[in-house]
Amino acid sequence: MSTPHQSSQGPHDRVAAQRTREIVIVDSAIHHYADFVAAARKGIIGLHFCADGRAAMRMAKRFRADIWLVAGDLPDMSGFDLLDMLTEDIEQSSVDPLRSGSAVSLGHLDEVAKSRVYVVADEYRIEDEQRALAAGVAGYRVRPVTLDILSAAGFETPAPASLVAAPRS
Repeated sequence: MSTPHQSSQGPHDRVAAQRTREIVIVDSAIHHYADFVAAARKGIIGLHFCADGRAAMRMAKRFRADIWLVAGDLPDMSGFDLLDMLTEDIEQSSVDPLRSGSAVSLGHLDEVAKSRVYVVADEYRIEDEQRALAAGVAGYRVRPVTLDILSAAGFETPAPASLVAAPRS
């Protein structure tokens, strides 16, 4: 008995692929993320900044993001200490549909991808990379961090041309 060919992508995967990716950046140096700001202004991503660890802890309690970029050094604590405090909250599941309007239903949150967390540093240090990976994060990145982080996290990367403003006449 033959069956019609079915896509390996389930309906929840298609919904997740179509919705805007939500990114939380925990860093007091927001000027390092200009391409993220440009993408957010174009509606390509949802972007949320937290200037310190305390703001990030409040954000994690009420919001689910696809990607967290956490600076290794924050004004009020180490980014690694913050990761220890946030683990339970940010590793639950995808974007909260009540907050973002995502089409993923509450009954299927555990079926979609979990948040991906990256530690961001000004310079590479092997000790920091090992500490980050031991903490169970998705990766360790050295600035500048670009939108390519989306493809590294397994998401579609927006075309660079879509971020360039059209010339004004």
